[in-house]
Amino acid sequence: MKIPAQVHYAIIIMIDIAMQGKMATVTGNDIARRQNISFAFVAQILNKLKHTGLLESVRGGVGGGFHFKEPPSTITVKKIVDAINPEFCICPGYGIKTDQPVDNTVRSFWQQVGEDAAKKFEATTVEDLVGELKKSNGKEASCI
Repeated sequence: MKIPAQVHYAIIIMIDIAMQGKMATVTGNDIARRQNISFAFVAQILNKLKHTGLLESVRGGVGGGFHFKEPPSTITVKKIVDAINPEFCICPGYGIKTDQPVDNTVRSFWQQVGEDAAKKFEATTVEDLVGELKKSNGKEASCI
């Protein structure tokens, strides 16, 4: 299973914004610098997140940038994945079929893996990931 790069970095970007504080407005340049990601790539992802309603953009010089449209506690990994790559699926390939009983067993296994991942995507929020990051850095796990 290969996670698309845009999905991976979109989650990083959302965590970065959450780490800046409640209702912080963050620029793409600041995110790119902090996370060592190219600005063009960050801008592309921010646009998708904005157009799908997860972020709002604020125009205007020093105070311009992006902030959450809803609290990080309500933004799930599934919402981010759907915003970036709505066709993303963790599921078995159906191009090859051996017509052997073992084939159905293996397909069933991959289907269960996909269902488990989908449940995890729906259950995990940006706030949860911020908490995990803070724990791993030895800081208090409370979020914004």
